[in-house]
Amino acid sequence: MRYDIVLVSYNSERWIPGCMEALRSVDYDLAQLHVLVADNGSQDGTLPLLQAEQEKGGFGGFTVLQNGGNLGFGAACNRGANKGGAPFVFFLNVDTRVDAGVFRALDEAAQQHPEAGGFECRQIPCETGHHIDPVSLETPWASGAVFCVRRTALEQVRGFDEHIFMYCEDVDLSWRLRASGWRLFYVPRAKVTHYCYENGGPKLSEYAGSFYGNLLLRYKYGSVRDIWNGHKMYLNALMHPVHFDGVRRVFLKNYLRHFLRLWPFWFWRFQNRDAFAAKMARFDGGFSPDRGLHVLDPWPGDEKPLVSVIVRTCARPEVLRGALCSLRNQTWESLEIVVAEDGEPVSREMLEQEFSDLNIVYCNDGKRHGRAANGNRGAAMARGEYLNFLDDDDYFYPDHIELLMTELARHPQADMVLGSSMALFGTLEQAETRLQNMTFDHITLFRMCQMNCIPIQTVLFRKKLFEQYGGLEESLDAHEDWSMWLRYWPHAKRIHEQGPDIRRATSIFVQPATSDGQQARMDKYRQSNRAFFENEELRFDVTLKQMRDFYDEMIADMRCLEARGELHDYLEKQANRDR
Repeated sequence: MRYDIVLVSYNSERWIPGCMEALRSVDYDLAQLHVLVADNGSQDGTLPLLQAEQEKGGFGGFTVLQNGGNLGFGAACNRGANKGGAPFVFFLNVDTRVDAGVFRALDEAAQQHPEAGGFECRQIPCETGHHIDPVSLETPWASGAVFCVRRTALEQVRGFDEHIFMYCEDVDLSWRLRASGWRLFYVPRAKVTHYCYENGGPKLSEYAGSFYGNLLLRYKYGSVRDIWNGHKMYLNALMHPVHFDGVRRVFLKNYLRHFLRLWPFWFWRFQNRDAFAAKMARFDGGFSPDRGLHVLDPWPGDEKPLVSVIVRTCARPEVLRGALCSLRNQTWESLEIVVAEDGEPVSREMLEQEFSDLNIVYCNDGKRHGRAANGNRGAAMARGEYLNFLDDDDYFYPDHIELLMTELARHPQADMVLGSSMALFGTLEQAETRLQNMTFDHITLFRMCQMNCIPIQTVLFRKKLFEQYGGLEESLDAHEDWSMWLRYWPHAKRIHEQGPDIRRATSIFVQPATSDGQQARMDKYRQSNRAFFENEELRFDVTLKQMRDFYDEMIADMRCLEARGELHDYLEKQANRDR
């Protein structure tokens, strides 16, 4: 397929050589690639470098557009796209290096999803934090830094909104594409190294610009309540910002300026009622549930250890299918999947027909063993040096195993790595589903004696722990994994002694959406409480220092919430939950 690669340059001489070198090195017919660079008035050596690259040739075309001034990112992208004619327009930041296989991965995604309006590539070493569907890989919005859009879809929505100078213009374009009936997909194997995010944290311009753009988009898409909440969120950030030099001055300037620039957004909704009625925006917590950021270190060496994922299931092939699809999307190639099915082999036929491409070991003898014993049978069959449990109704994001394994590679002495999760209340298919970050800040022995801070699918650990200290507690109908973690605790070497090792949510932990369903789950746990808390093997000596550390951490958390202006809301939520 043919691609127009649209880049926007602005004093970008530092990035031009590496970006062009990577594009010339792709495993693809360069004649199918047309590079269009829209320059926003660079004053350094960018233009001479672009002219030199133009003279080198090699591509199907190389066009340099001089805008004469800084038009903004969206406007420059529109100008570049309008000069091309390929079926796909690949908006690419100039401070990137594409992987050799990026266009083949995009080809494959386009063939699989002819209904798609656009595709988001994977950014390494640090991706954006927005949620994607771990099964279908559909995404609510795509980052404009690595966004490949079908030209017919782009022309239908008339490109980027040029009233948005920079930041959030990609969110706006994504919502309008979806409102017009197009779907957006994430392509984890289309990798692009993005140097802007190599340190894993935002810059002042991005931090302030995201709040500013969020506020403007609320006028365009949100209800009156959304707009009001946007002002409260913005003013709270103004009063309690993340520390940057001069951050409050920038926030205040943008806030005053937005009153002069909101009118195109306010009136857009009246001219485009169908798109407004689609209600693409999910404003709580930003533009979609935020699962955090994490810098991915390159894997040391070529050989990757085998990781075994044990999937517990019992006569639920329709549920199991989603978990296996999320495993098919994993970016870690050295993977074994042990499907441990309790009772009758109901899922065998589905595994053979739909998932023959995966390295699956099927564990089933036709007998009922119980949840814990079934999981232990699967773990005993696993050949991998590292194990990770995944229940059949939970999911891994595509980067789950890779992030956990690369973190272990940084700490080769460790026996386990603790990740984070998103809590899903409902199902992925339900429009009313709630999704929120489920990161436990303090994971210590004292805290673990009070509650299980480790959802079972968030931990990747060495198989030797299972072999030496046993697995899931088979005498329990619930808390079976809590018991296992506590038995490992005195022996397993951890990476960080006080909290999770990865704060980016890499998995989804499904919970009942209704109060009745939540109550039924709690009743099941209560039935195992006595046997669990009276287990003599799970008695630990907690020192006064550990208790004091817990108290100090709790006070520090309260002060942090107070400084951010969130303490009152937090305490109110806790009170409502305890009623």
